[in-house]
Amino acid sequence: MTRTDRFDDIAGSAADDLQAELAERVRGEAHRLRHERLILYAGANILTPALESAFDATLSLMPYMGPPHDKEQPGSDFAASLEILTSRLACEVFEAAWADCRLPSCTIANLAVFACFTTPGDTILAPAASDGGHLSQRRGGTPSLFGLDIVDLPFDAAGQCLDAPAAAALIRAHRPRLVMLGRSVMLGPDTLEPVVSAARETGALTVYDLSHVAGLAAGGVFPNPLRAGVDLLTMSTYKTLAGPTGAIVAGTDPEMGARFAAFVDGALLANQDLSRLPALAGALAEFRDGGTYARRTVDLATSLKAALAAAGLPVLLPEAPAQSHQVVVPIGDLDATKAAMAALERGHLLVGRCPVPGEPGSHGLRFGSQLAARIGMAPVSLTAVAEAVATLLHTTRAAGRAPTDDHEAVLACRRAVMAALATTAPG
Repeated sequence: MTRTDRFDDIAGSAADDLQAELAERVRGEAHRLRHERLILYAGANILTPALESAFDATLSLMPYMGPPHDKEQPGSDFAASLEILTSRLACEVFEAAWADCRLPSCTIANLAVFACFTTPGDTILAPAASDGGHLSQRRGGTPSLFGLDIVDLPFDAAGQCLDAPAAAALIRAHRPRLVMLGRSVMLGPDTLEPVVSAARETGALTVYDLSHVAGLAAGGVFPNPLRAGVDLLTMSTYKTLAGPTGAIVAGTDPEMGARFAAFVDGALLANQDLSRLPALAGALAEFRDGGTYARRTVDLATSLKAALAAAGLPVLLPEAPAQSHQVVVPIGDLDATKAAMAALERGHLLVGRCPVPGEPGSHGLRFGSQLAARIGMAPVSLTAVAEAVATLLHTTRAAGRAPTDDHEAVLACRRAVMAALATTAPG
């Protein structure tokens, strides 16, 4: 269970004392996350010093409402020009005709796409939760807010990918308004051409949520869905893209881009966090200039996958090298998976949980290599980490719960984590 009482002791403090104590605790938590925890959570990343140097909260003191060429507030030239620069870089990196980089998260970006391009009662096709579909894509999540009729996309469990021929047949049968592609559990690319062809035949809009693999596509090691004819991309700007938290929506049809911008400015975006954009622009420029980080990320995932398998843990698609930043280790039911995650947290290793795609009711641990690659972790260091993970998970399974902090399996994991962190060289 997640604790919520870490600040109860200062809640009644005078403002000056509370502010000073908060500052001290924030510094401590930041130090732990940077130097004492190995973060292999697939949905996280860290700003490099170069990107962090351009991050200043002062830029967000004004709302900067309206399109770049017609802001409602005075003193908006800097903000408007920064919006244009960031959008221009996003277009270059993702080979798009337009891009909007102002929304605060991909969940909000997906909400905006549904609100702009669908009508209540429309049918959409989207990935099921049990196949790795995100709450902002699937039945019961964000699209349900708009009264959309949601049909689950078919999934190929053996290949851990979209069942493209079956999806194309489903599009022709249901003639949806929109097809939402991409998932939060992405072990590799999907075949998109049959889906895009069927969507064009029936007039359906295709949207690919690239959140988890945006940086890999930007770095040329994962297919760019726009090249396959997808109409719109939505994506997070952290995770593998390695920028600050936020979102990008991009596409190839300028008229669609104008419609989306008018909707966002007129109905959704009365404010934005401008302080994100300099770091995002810097991250996009890195990808424009080369894909070294993206290649390192996938290579590190391959090393991690091999190390976990060699340590005796089951991994999805065990015979194939990694094709994304993610590695999934099936555990069992949800309670067992929560216990496994808690045990690794005690070992100072932060890993997430997820449904095992294609196996309803089964859950597992989802490892991600993107932050470790960002800080320059050496692949060889993951061997000892994987062995410590295997020992700790076997101990947890045998006991039916996470071991205590002083258990040797926990302490061994902490030692492996510190040894791995000692190999890092941020870049």
